[in-house]
Amino acid sequence: MAQKDQQFTSTYHEVLGSKMHVLSNEEGDGNPILFLHGNPSNSYLWRNIAPQVLNMGHPVYIPDLIGMGKSDKPDIDYTYLEQYEYLETLIDQLELKNITLVIHDWGSGLGFNYFANHPENVKAIAFMEGIIQDIGTYFDEDTQAFFKKLRGKDGWKMIAEDNIFLNDVLPTWVVRGLTEEELTAYKAPFQTVESRKPIWKFVSQVPFHGKPELTSAIVKNYREKLQESNIPKLFFYAEPGAFMPEPVRNWIIENIPNLEVVNIGKGTHFIQEDNPELIGSKLKEWVAKLDK
Repeated sequence: MAQKDQQFTSTYHEVLGSKMHVLSNEEGDGNPILFLHGNPSNSYLWRNIAPQVLNMGHPVYIPDLIGMGKSDKPDIDYTYLEQYEYLETLIDQLELKNITLVIHDWGSGLGFNYFANHPENVKAIAFMEGIIQDIGTYFDEDTQAFFKKLRGKDGWKMIAEDNIFLNDVLPTWVVRGLTEEELTAYKAPFQTVESRKPIWKFVSQVPFHGKPELTSAIVKNYREKLQESNIPKLFFYAEPGAFMPEPVRNWIIENIPNLEVVNIGKGTHFIQEDNPELIGSKLKEWVAKLDK
């Protein structure tokens, strides 16, 4: 049953035997805009940005990935391929055509791969703090050591039992600091140890010194496809950034064609929290240009 807030309708869609939650505004007959969040977030991430592209004639969809947000938490492993299958099936069920993707973090890992697999169905891509190369190539030694620990024998305790991502990582990767209300909204879907399994699994899937080989190959493939594609792209970066710091940013600017670039100023990883006004306004301008 659909529930409405001021601008979006909250619906649930049966996907592979589980319900996936989607916020949507289906007004307009233009090409759809699909917002994809990453880890450890949910559709709440886009609350200050997605409304800015409403009333432009484009239906807008903001799903919660499976196991995250208000979507069901089935008893699966939450591997990258499982996450991708749920998302791809949802897109098919919603019958989205000629999509404009707006993507972040693992939402980019899923969205870029969808583009690589279905280039005929993606009109344009806006991205920020995404996964476009092996993190072992640019993370500093301390951050690499931290990731190794998260992916080692203590990882489950740190991520699932101690809830380090919601208690420490997410708050410290927002420059302005989150309010208690905002932090509560991010923590809400992950109230139990078992509910944090998707967070733990996503961490293990990030390409790190070539491991795991599967996701490393997927990222390498869509990275090459992005270099070959002339569809419009919009790249938001922050300073210093986390997943797209200066060396990665420079590679993107020098190697990806038909790219518009926006510096949002000071920010680390969850840059939607640091400068939603600029991201939203520039996204709106870009979408308007795509319509011309």
